[in-house]
Amino acid sequence: MGEAEEPVPESGAVFTFGKSKFAENIPSKFWFKNDKPLYISCGDEHTAIVTENGKLYMFGSNNWGQLGLGTKNTINKPTCVKALKPEKVKLAACGRNHTLVYTERGHVYAAGGNSEGQLGLGDTEERSTFHLISFFTNQYKIKQLAAGSYTSAALTGESNS
Repeated sequence: MGEAEEPVPESGAVFTFGKSKFAENIPSKFWFKNDKPLYISCGDEHTAIVTENGKLYMFGSNNWGQLGLGTKNTINKPTCVKALKPEKVKLAACGRNHTLVYTERGHVYAAGGNSEGQLGLGDTEERSTFHLISFFTNQYKIKQLAAGSYTSAALTGESNS
């Protein structure tokens, strides 16, 4: 007999399965103490999770700095992006090798590969930390973010003014 499986908390859990740098290709689950996972996005080999408390957790491949943690090291366990904690993250989208984030303050940030200008920063330099996309002003409310192989998109809603 194996050891008893720990029950999933009422606050919810994140389940992973398939090929990932996180779970060694076997199904896995985890949860956050005193926080609730709200949104999840998977890129080519990286994952972003946004929690109820507005924290952003990243893990997986990081060859282009797409985790936004300031390095290019692969991260095997969910790691909080401390630089964005004061902003309270609301949405995240993972592309092939980049990540987009929208915060409560109405800011959109990007990190990672940028060979086709997919970070929206006006150049093609990759970034290993999250950079503010100045194109978006907080006058518009972002309803949805999307990231593809080498492209990004944002859907806006009503004006905040």
